[in-house]
Amino acid sequence: MAELQDDDLRYVVTRLPKDIRQLLTEHPKKLFVGGGFVRATIAGEEPSDIDVFGHDKDFLLSVAKILVDRRPGSRMHTSKNAITVITPNRLPVQFITRWTFDTGADLVASFDFTVCQAAVWRTGNQSNSAWACEIGERFYIDLAGRRLVYTRPVREEEAGGSLLRVLKYVKRGYSIQVTSLGDVIARLAYKVRESGVASTENGVASTENGVASTENGLGMVFAGLLREVDPLTVIDGFDVVDEHEPEQADG
Repeated sequence: MAELQDDDLRYVVTRLPKDIRQLLTEHPKKLFVGGGFVRATIAGEEPSDIDVFGHDKDFLLSVAKILVDRRPGSRMHTSKNAITVITPNRLPVQFITRWTFDTGADLVASFDFTVCQAAVWRTGNQSNSAWACEIGERFYIDLAGRRLVYTRPVREEEAGGSLLRVLKYVKRGYSIQVTSLGDVIARLAYKVRESGVASTENGVASTENGVASTENGLGMVFAGLLREVDPLTVIDGFDVVDEHEPEQADG
């Protein structure tokens, strides 16, 4: 692992809301900001949210409640994947509970694309305590080239999540090479196989839910896996970009 340049680390820290910096200071080496916020800040893009990570779900819930108490008018949305603190006219803050991490290095290694492999945290609870960070070895190279390189992370993840993030990043001007795109699709296809879909000699795909034509049947299975992680979630009138959430059904 490598580290952010000093100027970049300082810039990321100063761009964090004051209350988030305070939380990181109050929980040194236990609370981390990582992924999209760090990448977007360094790349000069507009962050869509702030992802916060920690070592334990109950711990993250307690910190989220502290933030809600400190932000007038805020509310908390809880799901199986994340606790989102929503405040009018402010970036959503997502406390990611599906994956928990003891160290910043573990967190960085879990990200699925090299341009997201970055995390920052506080080393002590004093006002002069140092800030620390870790990044992947290819973070700066691929960010400069606006290039998506898949890391094949070893983690329990929602099938299709990385593919949806590919679409999001491509819309923002990033590119992905065939080898990385192939790896992303391969992981989704492997999940389809695990779900009980198999090709047969007569061109029929069998599933746990019955029998369908290979093309249509497999297409429906792929679509279902992708819908589980639709990254656009609307919560109480606020558009929240949440890559960790299943699609919310109407009604």
